[in-house]
Amino acid sequence: ATSDISYIRFHGRNKENWFKKGITTAERFKYLYSQEELLGWLPDIEKVARRSRKTFIMFNNCYQDYAIRNASQLALMMRDLEHYLRRRETQLRSP
Repeated sequence: ATSDISYIRFHGRNKENWFKKGITTAERFKYLYSQEELLGWLPDIEKVARRSRKTFIMFNNCYQDYAIRNASQLALMMRDLEHYLRRRETQLRSP
């Protein structure tokens, strides 16, 4: 992070259509991240968030409802991780 505000943008990984001419924007960004891919991003997101005052995450894989689905998945993962870390911290402080 190089600023007190960070921005992470997920475009998808549709290599097949990325440079293809004559297709729609939605077709270019037609990619649904798997749960494993999103879980893999959590450590990097945490690092960026720790260095920033504010962190924004945007999904731009705008085919059908892919962005909404992936954003919801990631939000749940982050919430669950936060609950786990708080619980763990409380347990570590308890005698």
